[in-house]
Amino acid sequence: MAFPGLTERVSDVRARIEAARARGGHGQQVTIVAVTKTHGPEAAQAAYESDLHDVGENKVQEALKKMAAVDVPVRWHLIGHLQRNKVKALEQFVLLHSLDSPRLADAVCEFGIARGRAVDVLLELNLTGEASKGGYTLSEMLPEAERLV
Repeated sequence: MAFPGLTERVSDVRARIEAARARGGHGQQVTIVAVTKTHGPEAAQAAYESDLHDVGENKVQEALKKMAAVDVPVRWHLIGHLQRNKVKALEQFVLLHSLDSPRLADAVCEFGIARGRAVDVLLELNLTGEASKGGYTLSEMLPEAERLV
């Protein structure tokens, strides 16, 4: 395996998650997403062989290249910023982790309507207010949440 010790590290993380759930995690389901950015397709293969079936990529183009080279059925997550002109690529992902603006939300919604199935997303929040960071501010969240429902 190109990533020695990965299976053991995954097992350790799973044990720590279970211990946290036992201490009062309220029974939430936890999904571990193996992030393969900066690694080749063999990282997704290694994740799958270590029983991690969810793989995250930061950039659409890199993800699409890896998807073409990986022959195991991992579930791909887009964890980085998505440009509106690349929204159609969401067809290849199970979850967008970085919905960060009303304009992107509208584009993603239009795409979901066009394909006949909603797009699963997580909203990105910018709690620090840093201009260099993406995401909704707290003051934007309530009106945006009402609009998105």
